Amino acid sequence: MSATDAAFIAENIDPVYVYVIVSFLRAVYPASDPAASPVLDRVVKLTSSGPELVQKHKEGELDPVSRWFESEHPYTGFRGRGSDLVELIHDKLES
Repeated sequence: MSATDAAFIAENIDPVYVYVIVSFLRAVYPASDPAASPVLDRVVKLTSSGPELVQKHKEGELDPVSRWFESEHPYTGFRGRGSDLVELIHDKLES
């Protein structure tokens, strides 16, 4: 997915998703991994695509659901299981 497509989607979702997905990508694709460059390039473009998205990311970081997730789960535990991560966050947001 291009950074432009991701920014369009990010504009229309809950800030918690924005924060958790960006944090997941940063954790699973560390800068020390040469194969991570394309992913991290898109993450940087996404997170710097505009002030609204930066603000949404900050809101998501402060949300209690994000804090709960990070206290209970390591992002790297969801490597290859991104849909499980999104489902878990969705369920928590809905409860």
